[in-house]
Amino acid sequence: MLRQLFTRFTGCFSRRQFLEPGGYREIWRIAWPLVVLNASNTVMMITNRVFIARSSPEEIAAAMPAGQMFFTLMAFFLITTGFTATIVAQFHGHRDGIGCVKAAWNGFYFGAAVAALLAFALPAAGYWIIMHNGHDPVIALQEADYFVAMAPCAGLTCMETAFLSFFTGRGKTALVAGIKIIGCIVCIPMNYLLIFGGFGLPALGILGAGLANSFANLCTFAIALSFFLLVRQSEFPTRSYKAFDRVFIRRLLRFGMPAGFQTFLRNAAFAVVVMMIGHLGNEELTATSIALSINMIGNMPMIGLMDATSVVTGQFIGQRRLLVVERISGRSWRMLMCWTLSMGLLYWLAPEFLIRLFGSRNTASASMDMSQVTDYAVTILRFAAVFNILDATRFIAMGSLRGAGDTTVPLWIGMATSWLIQIPGTVLLVYVYRASIGAVWALITFYIAVDAALMVWRRRSGAWKKINLIGLPPASPAAELREHPEDASA
Repeated sequence: MLRQLFTRFTGCFSRRQFLEPGGYREIWRIAWPLVVLNASNTVMMITNRVFIARSSPEEIAAAMPAGQMFFTLMAFFLITTGFTATIVAQFHGHRDGIGCVKAAWNGFYFGAAVAALLAFALPAAGYWIIMHNGHDPVIALQEADYFVAMAPCAGLTCMETAFLSFFTGRGKTALVAGIKIIGCIVCIPMNYLLIFGGFGLPALGILGAGLANSFANLCTFAIALSFFLLVRQSEFPTRSYKAFDRVFIRRLLRFGMPAGFQTFLRNAAFAVVVMMIGHLGNEELTATSIALSINMIGNMPMIGLMDATSVVTGQFIGQRRLLVVERISGRSWRMLMCWTLSMGLLYWLAPEFLIRLFGSRNTASASMDMSQVTDYAVTILRFAAVFNILDATRFIAMGSLRGAGDTTVPLWIGMATSWLIQIPGTVLLVYVYRASIGAVWALITFYIAVDAALMVWRRRSGAWKKINLIGLPPASPAAELREHPEDASA
């Protein structure tokens, strides 16, 4: 028995698994810049939170719910626009350069319409929700300042995403990472200057943190547009095929909207959970904000590998090589587990060291017990060691499904688990039983486990093979093996 397990384990990391089409090497070639991109975003966000925490503990308590609410309200539009990368990936796999260009331009038109809408609606909607969330009035005002200052990021990010998707979908992820790193380099010093003041600028605290993020997004949008327009025109005529195309918009809405709604509903549910945690007390809310900020490190490669899984899946579907697609998600999952298990060990062995990064200079002004905050944060991090494994599983499964255009059923799965398990369970724990913060996070871990199991079930059902995103000819395993005999299983 042990020998069989060992043979199976070593077989998962054989030379062929690394070098064949859709192998570890190909996935990592696309994934590592996306991981770097997400790491730069994580560094930027953690730096932002560390600076805020050193400004005051009330501000770090406000940062997480306000940031979660901000992403929730823009998530539908951002993920829908980001589905442009999947469309580009399939066109690129099918060797249709003009299709890639048209997909990017029409993704931008959708993003621009979104930017116009969010410029007016987002600040008002977010401010109203935050001022009625039942949090301590001092913290709620800080949340509102942070949210409104970040509001311009939403439209800029959506427009930028369409152009970045043109490169991501084609596997040119190093360029995308470079652009986002520039944004990180701009944002970090701006955060420091605007939060603490300097060079004639006033100390704006959490308001300055939001403004710095908006300025960085403006820079990265301008750079992304420039690179898109300057690609080699003989191969990708980005300056010629700019026409609005209803077919591409319909395709984006049909397949991208379910993915956007799934992310929106999942994040909306979690935003509501964070607000309800605030009703347990300021210490519980601050501990949650600190622990989740730290857990950005634990999640750092997750989005990058999910997006890489989606891109590689889309490219091989475009080539009609479904036997290769079958093996991609398992390899991505194994790669992600190496990081997730390592971080989980760190959360168990040295949580206090990580928490100290978020110590405040102004603890004397705090109206909360910081030793209790530390205890609660340790509890949450130890749950994170478990639910990050489950999160990694569901994110890789979602990336694989998204690359195939299978977005509707995952939407229903996400809606059911978030709003039939997570929300009702948290209501009972917080308002009926007045349970501990540990009980709330145990429930969240259970919800993620159910969600992950259902996503894996959908992936293994094979229903994604029947979805035709860009009008490709039917796939035939026999024809694939005749043309690509190397695709046969090891």
